[in-house]
Amino acid sequence: MPIDWSRVVFTEHMKEAAAVEAQCQVVLDFGPEERACYEITVLRSLADDATQPFFAYGRNLGDASGYRPVGEGPSPEEALQECLAEAGLYHRRRLKQATS
Repeated sequence: MPIDWSRVVFTEHMKEAAAVEAQCQVVLDFGPEERACYEITVLRSLADDATQPFFAYGRNLGDASGYRPVGEGPSPEEALQECLAEAGLYHRRRLKQATS
């Protein structure tokens, strides 16, 4: 059963709260020189005044301390799309720098 978030009280010290909307894993493959597998989590802000109610972040499964793409959007799909675009840009840059 889903949680009724309207019944949960967040104090003034809890500056941000979000619920998991979706998760997925995505493999980026730019050839043998540049590959990465990301676990992407899409969250919905529980703040009533959020300008972008959804955000997504990625965690590189092969490099836990590495780059973590982030995206925001008015829908979960748009937040996910922006996060994936950020990850793709990062890896394209790395590939370009490695071949320059």
